[in-house]
Amino acid sequence: MNIDITIALCCAAISAAVLSFVAVKVMLGAADGVRQAGASIRSILAPVAILVSRRRVLDPELNRTLERLERLVVQSGGKFLEGATAAEVFAARFVFPLLAIAIIVPVGAMFKLSLGIVLVGAAFFAAMLYAYPESGLKSAAAERVRKFTHDLPGSLDVMRLVAQSGGDLLSAIRSVIEVTQKGPVRDELSRVVAEVAIGTSLAAALNNVAIRIGTNEANAVFSTLAQSLEMGTSVADNLQSAAQLIRHAARVKAQTQAQKAVVNMSFPLLLLILPGIFIVLFAPLVIQFINR
Repeated sequence: MNIDITIALCCAAISAAVLSFVAVKVMLGAADGVRQAGASIRSILAPVAILVSRRRVLDPELNRTLERLERLVVQSGGKFLEGATAAEVFAARFVFPLLAIAIIVPVGAMFKLSLGIVLVGAAFFAAMLYAYPESGLKSAAAERVRKFTHDLPGSLDVMRLVAQSGGDLLSAIRSVIEVTQKGPVRDELSRVVAEVAIGTSLAAALNNVAIRIGTNEANAVFSTLAQSLEMGTSVADNLQSAAQLIRHAARVKAQTQAQKAVVNMSFPLLLLILPGIFIVLFAPLVIQFINR
């Protein structure tokens, strides 16, 4: 049993070293290997994803699940698992656990680990990899939406300055693309310009941004800008109001989170701090009572 534990610890150390090496390579700019790995993963998922896509026509529940995943894929910018589709993300929930079991069981047999350790390890990693595709996609979508909401007010201020200088809204969007760093705002505005270039109206392209981001703030901002184009109202005033709206919503959200912090702190206070205080205060009295 001790030998099994030692071998398992050695395997964990080797895995940690490999992951650390990959992390260093990524930080040093070797992202091509990561993209190639993502492409390889997608090639494994592709056959199962094709079957899932065909099945959705006959299974309403599967169709609803894929529609939900498609919204998350759009919100994440299509960058999760190097551009995995909703069907591929759904397929990964079943393929990844099978791959984990197919790897762990032979490795356990190779190192002659006990059956209990192999089964526990296989069950643990299978459960983790079953939950990872959807949870990872949700995290990627939430992070991109958060960054978009954070960076949008500054971009709206730049657009307002261009509009006040006599430029139209499309030229203001192009100016933001030129001066803004790479990120969700720049990606979405670049997509607006691309849609306008192929014949889509600017108002429709702005509404598409609100649909892709899917938040109340984005819907209010881009729907208002689209209406200002259709009704001929002042674009500069609407841009200023939109920036103020998002900043106000961010302040309200921060205040709400600060109020929740008091409630969240009460649980560790009750479970960890107060028992220690009671022990320090009453332990001497209990000891004296026992000695008597």
